[in-house]
Amino acid sequence: MKKIGLFLTGWCRMLLCVGLAALPSASLGARGELLADQRLNLNLSFSSASLREVVSAFTEQTGVVFSYETSLGKRTLSDVHVVIQDAPLEEMLNTLFYDTGISWKIKDHVVALTAIPSSKKNASTGSAPSPSANRKPVVTGRVINEEGEPLVGVNVLVKGTTQGTSTDIDGSYSIDVADDDVLQFTYLGYGSAEWRVGTQTRIDVVLKEDKQMLDEVVVVGYGTVKRRDLVGAVDQVDSKVFSERSNPSISRSLQGAIPNLNISMRDGKPSRAATINIRGTGSIGSGGGALVLIDGVEGDLETVNPQDIASVSVLKDASSAAIYGARGAFGVILVTTKSAEEGETKVTYNGSFSLHARTVKPQLVTDGYEWTTGYINAWNGYYNGQNPLPSYINNIAPYSDSWYKELARRSTDPSLERVRINDKNQYEYFANTDWMDAFYKDFNYSHEHNISVSGGNQNADYYVSGRFYDQDGIYRVGDERYKQYNVRAKGNIRIRPWLRLNNNMDFTVVDYHQPMLYYSLQLPQRMIEHGGQPINPITNPDGTWTYAAVLNGYAGFAEGSSYQQDDKFTMKDKLGIEIDVVKDVLKISGDLSYLFARNKRERVTNMYTGYRGPDTPITVNESQGSTLENLRQDTNYLSSNIYGEYTPKLGDDHTLKLLAGWNLETKKYRGTTIKREGLTVPSKPSFGLMDGLTSDPVVSGYDWSYVGAFFRANYGYQGKYLAEFSFRYDGSLKFHPDRRWGFFPSVSLGWRLSEEAFMKKFSNLDNLKVRGSYGILGNDAVGGWQWLTNYSFGDAYIFNQAPIKSIVSGGIPNVDLTWEKTATFNFGVDASIYKGLLAVEADVFYKRTYDILGSRNASMPQTFGATLPSENYGVVKVKGFELQVKHDNKIGDFRYHVGGNVSWSRNKVIEKDYAAGAEPWNIPVGKTMGYRACFVALGLFQSDEEAAAWPRFKGTQPTAGDVKYADLNNDGIIDERDKKVVSPYSNTPEIMFGLNLSASWKGFDFSALFQGAANRNVMLSGFATQMFINGASNLPKYLYEDHWTPDNRDARYPKAWGPDHPSNNKSSTFWLINGNYVRLKNVELGYSISKDLLSRVGVDRLRIYVGGSNLFSIDHMPGYDPEKQDGGPNYYPQQRVFNMGVNITF
Repeated sequence: MKKIGLFLTGWCRMLLCVGLAALPSASLGARGELLADQRLNLNLSFSSASLREVVSAFTEQTGVVFSYETSLGKRTLSDVHVVIQDAPLEEMLNTLFYDTGISWKIKDHVVALTAIPSSKKNASTGSAPSPSANRKPVVTGRVINEEGEPLVGVNVLVKGTTQGTSTDIDGSYSIDVADDDVLQFTYLGYGSAEWRVGTQTRIDVVLKEDKQMLDEVVVVGYGTVKRRDLVGAVDQVDSKVFSERSNPSISRSLQGAIPNLNISMRDGKPSRAATINIRGTGSIGSGGGALVLIDGVEGDLETVNPQDIASVSVLKDASSAAIYGARGAFGVILVTTKSAEEGETKVTYNGSFSLHARTVKPQLVTDGYEWTTGYINAWNGYYNGQNPLPSYINNIAPYSDSWYKELARRSTDPSLERVRINDKNQYEYFANTDWMDAFYKDFNYSHEHNISVSGGNQNADYYVSGRFYDQDGIYRVGDERYKQYNVRAKGNIRIRPWLRLNNNMDFTVVDYHQPMLYYSLQLPQRMIEHGGQPINPITNPDGTWTYAAVLNGYAGFAEGSSYQQDDKFTMKDKLGIEIDVVKDVLKISGDLSYLFARNKRERVTNMYTGYRGPDTPITVNESQGSTLENLRQDTNYLSSNIYGEYTPKLGDDHTLKLLAGWNLETKKYRGTTIKREGLTVPSKPSFGLMDGLTSDPVVSGYDWSYVGAFFRANYGYQGKYLAEFSFRYDGSLKFHPDRRWGFFPSVSLGWRLSEEAFMKKFSNLDNLKVRGSYGILGNDAVGGWQWLTNYSFGDAYIFNQAPIKSIVSGGIPNVDLTWEKTATFNFGVDASIYKGLLAVEADVFYKRTYDILGSRNASMPQTFGATLPSENYGVVKVKGFELQVKHDNKIGDFRYHVGGNVSWSRNKVIEKDYAAGAEPWNIPVGKTMGYRACFVALGLFQSDEEAAAWPRFKGTQPTAGDVKYADLNNDGIIDERDKKVVSPYSNTPEIMFGLNLSASWKGFDFSALFQGAANRNVMLSGFATQMFINGASNLPKYLYEDHWTPDNRDARYPKAWGPDHPSNNKSSTFWLINGNYVRLKNVELGYSISKDLLSRVGVDRLRIYVGGSNLFSIDHMPGYDPEKQDGGPNYYPQQRVFNMGVNITF
């Protein structure tokens, strides 16, 4: 066999040499010059490649043919960077193969390559002479652009050193070099070039304009488009947004990155989905959320592995979103995941470890004596000393004057015990418990691991990735844990040159276990403020729970038998086919997608016993008992698309691209909840181990289907005049057959003024484009089948004093119900100057949503006796603007980027139902959605006499230190008629902005993102505005430390009050807080190890980094995170994160 192999090898070599020898010399050039003297151009750049790949590229560019042994062709060449213009072949070969261990020889018009034995590597073999023998003191040259114009200020640097110069006004330069040096030529707005000096004394360079920004490919509906040809309002970010922000949540990474992509996170739960709207809220009906498509399939942003993302595009106007018809009425977010890269198999690992801490730690009064003294003073002050204090503080801890005196004594001596038993055999407490510290950790951790494998060739490729994310709980007690697993597999197969199949499968598993309060869904922070008085310890001397520990939920957390377990599984698969009917002219594509999601929740609550005395147990939640509740939600989604793309060749002046297709979507949701009481074994929740009542199962569900046809035409003339027309024709089962179909067209126009002859005098102008669009989109976000009379079983009738199951009408049908519509106007300007040194994008828009789906029940009398159906009647307008400014520059090896964006949007209700006789402040028409209407506070009363003479709420008697309200209608009493609209703003900001900074130098990289909001306010409420409340409140320090007293008349907050005050905590301008904020959302510093070092160990890339998110903020919120969406204390804390990680590619 070995002899046969040698024979075949020799036979192949002979055939190759005969064939190459037969090639005519004219193949190397028509001028008949000798091959070695032939002057050619060459541009090679490989970080690592085989000899076969390098010479194949050489041949493709020059026509020069090579011969070499197969084994030599597999040899790896590293750091191949050769850019030579108009030079002889001999010089090119010397430069390319110098110090590679490969010699060359020209014979019969073929360059024969052979390996140099190691003992002869320094011998002269036609390669470049040794550096020491041929040192060139000076190299001169000239740098021009493709039009032959000199480039001034081009950086010319000896690679790997700090030695350099720059070109003068004629584009000329001069630099001292050695013949083994490599010169680097860099100039902002142009591609860089590298030349190996070799034997050359003059090197002239032609730099090509870098049109990357204009040629950036933007993902749009059912395709892509170059940014220079884009006429819609589309913004896109690439994978760097996610790779430079170690964040498990895509939504959090996108905050501040795209103007008018408004993302809010109401708390810091690891499972919390974001609230997203694009260009503000535009409907008073259902819907209003953006459509999220992940590789063309509807999905949830929080289920995607951030490291899988290649780009995220946001389609904002009707022109860009019209292709999605009814589904795109409120904007579209297109997530495109990474695809395989042809070539050798590449393995990438990304791992990180993070420490989490609460962004804001609420400060409560934790000194027992201080708290009790404040409570006594507040009680006596409110009742003017006329009412004695209750014998129990909030029915938890016993109170007496003797106990208070003992508390005062023990507070001065830390050595004294904090519990005693009184003469009634009851516990009396003298503690200083910090319940926040007892519940919450100072730090919790998370770690994340991603691995991806990709590779392939022109016939088949693949991309497979996996991710594991694990976050420890924020609670000091209770087994809170969050785990998420992601797997994705993508692949393409070319069956024929004209036929390709692709598949994209991914699944996500979420496992979230969280402790839960036994009797309600309240979060600990709220319960601490309700039942976490500092005088109460956690346990009694015998180790039993105190009543306070049971009441505020600590005992349940610690025992771990009240919890909520969420298990989520999501699987998606998309199978596609592409057929090139006529290559590069007509292509037909089709895909079939399926999504299955199952959410399971087990919620367990148990009873806990605390002790008021050694023999006095008290069980909390006894009336409700222990319960087990199981919830299951299943979603099945199916979609299919078939579409064709036609791109005829119309010459250099005209471009045309037509897209037409058909789309079908169907979704089925089913939910079931089962609940039973009476756990017999608290630690083993099971319906089979329960002896209580079983509630009737709660069943929910819906079905919907869409079918639609779509069309889009893009036309361009000379790259200057651009036009796009699209439409969508949709049908929805939610409407009567006669009203089911909707037609949604759009048109957009663009004009690239920078391409006009009269603009050429502005030589520094790279791009100037104006664009405008108009379109109509639809929305059917309303309960289905309202055009039919619905019936259900219910207890509507009573016979013999008992309810009887009967058929009940579900309401009045509306056969005229049809599509809600949104008409959008958009005008934009894109400009860039000085080869991308400065780029600006600006848009203004106006949206009018009409035929909004809603009912008029508010205006009907309560005696009407029926529920009106939805109808098309509401109208809302939205207007706004967006501005992005980007600056990119390079100074030697230092690159930096500064990018800022700001957006503003405001809505206005034009038509909406409201009750007859409503007060002016309560009429929504003419106002923004979410406007603030409340009482107007005039400050605090400074004396009892002032309070007695002022109008007040009926049945109240305010005194000095209470809130003073304006009597707007001057009727001598404060009531609902004294409310007014005080602000068009709400807790949803009108203005959002972001500032993105990044820089790199040699191997270092840095990035930072500042994000903020303005035109926003927050109304404090609940325990955020109340003090003591019958002793039920462990009040915030900000209320206590700056409340009104006769000695502190300029206080920010009212006087302390013991019972629940009837008027001080009314919603008013007194509690309306400026909600604007600026936050350092993310910062990261990384270092990439030199490729020269890595290549020795077979590693392509290695980067280590440290960073953080939510590091600090500037805001006005007292004791709460500025991103919190309401003013109460009941929320899972937002978290500050410090992380470190590594990215490595093999």
